[in-house]
Amino acid sequence: MPPTPFDQQELDVGDGHRLYVAQYGRPDGPAAVVLHGGPGSGTQPSVLDWFDLSVQRVVLFDQRGAGRSQPQGMLMHNDSAHLVDDIERIRARLGIARWMVVGGSWGATLALLYAGRHAERISGLLLRGSFLASERELHWFFQSLRAMVPAGWARMTAGWDAARREDACRSLCDALLGGDTAQQEDAARRWHDYENAVMLAMSGRDEAPALQELPARVLHKYRIQAHYLANHCFCSEEELLRAAASLKTVPMTIVHGTHDLVCPPENAVRLQAANPAARMVWVGRGTHTPADPAIAAALKDAVKALLAAG
Repeated sequence: MPPTPFDQQELDVGDGHRLYVAQYGRPDGPAAVVLHGGPGSGTQPSVLDWFDLSVQRVVLFDQRGAGRSQPQGMLMHNDSAHLVDDIERIRARLGIARWMVVGGSWGATLALLYAGRHAERISGLLLRGSFLASERELHWFFQSLRAMVPAGWARMTAGWDAARREDACRSLCDALLGGDTAQQEDAARRWHDYENAVMLAMSGRDEAPALQELPARVLHKYRIQAHYLANHCFCSEEELLRAAASLKTVPMTIVHGTHDLVCPPENAVRLQAANPAARMVWVGRGTHTPADPAIAAALKDAVKALLAAG
């Protein structure tokens, strides 16, 4: 059973959006906030395993349109700048002066954007499997990875003409954002099954069967993701690297798996080049998912070290 939150609330952040926010652990302990991936995935209670809840106060929340935040799947007024404002609004609402910021994948992107604007509010920054919002990474995931997961890529692009196969990301985004209901659901299934094939390839496991039923939350997730990717995530790799470079006095740890196929290890190298003071933790044979035991153990150790440093 996951821990029970000592506080849950719905925070009205304007523009018709209401965010689900939950707090766990010790109310008077040093605070941390975890930024989930996606965009659009929603938070998972399993991330609480990285923290000592007898000592720390941990804030989890679902970003705009994701998880239990309302309205689910809403794309209007949903961009990176609004999400950064939301993080700061949550901090102020909860009366937290400074906190540790933990983000993985898209959550690492968002953590860097937040740090670039609110470094004075951060006691420590922990980035896992960082995504740098670049065309380089999108081409890697949607095109180059076909060499690693040929069957999964073939299923994702089945029935497409050459033009659509040459830009799978754009083809999926166009269907999810401009297609009718059937086209949106078809694109969400294709994206989900390909992503699942990549995750399973990293762990060396057999591929799972294709998704049959399509829960509304899954469609919402991929529509939000398409919205962000179609708009270059409303930021740039250069902006994220500048944010990393600006963190001169904030303890920063980069955790990255050597076998991460989703966000290439090159990203971690670029981040440390931008901020040589950052601590690099390479996880041998580590993959992208925080469910990977080796990644989870590294995150737990990194949280403990940042807590001591702060």
